[in-house]
Amino acid sequence: MALRGLTETKEGRLVVIAVVAGTLMIALAVGNLVMAGAADAVAADVRERLRNELAVVPDEVIDGYPESAEVIEAAAAEAVQTEPAQVLGATRPDRGPVVVTVQSGWAWHIRCIEAELRGDAVVLTYVSASPC
Repeated sequence: MALRGLTETKEGRLVVIAVVAGTLMIALAVGNLVMAGAADAVAADVRERLRNELAVVPDEVIDGYPESAEVIEAAAAEAVQTEPAQVLGATRPDRGPVVVTVQSGWAWHIRCIEAELRGDAVVLTYVSASPC
């Protein structure tokens, strides 16, 4: 009685396909987790840099918004220049605090970081796991 190879039967080919596909799925899942962790780490670094660098923006500059928007955005851009992030702009909704929006991440792992300049060296930051 001759033994047949694994790929010589339909069932054997199905097993090979299932093993290869399962291995690829596991590799993709692990890669996805690694990329998400890296995006979160970059967002945490950007948050810290924004808090530290924007805290030194004088209250007069914050009160002078929108005329001082370029100064505020330049300070934010300088804070994140070494990170894979970009400053999207600054706004002041409803005459509240000035909000600087920064986006970071890769591929589908995008993080939106917002920094609220409250004055008196107070900067609150928020991160959301979606594009800005």
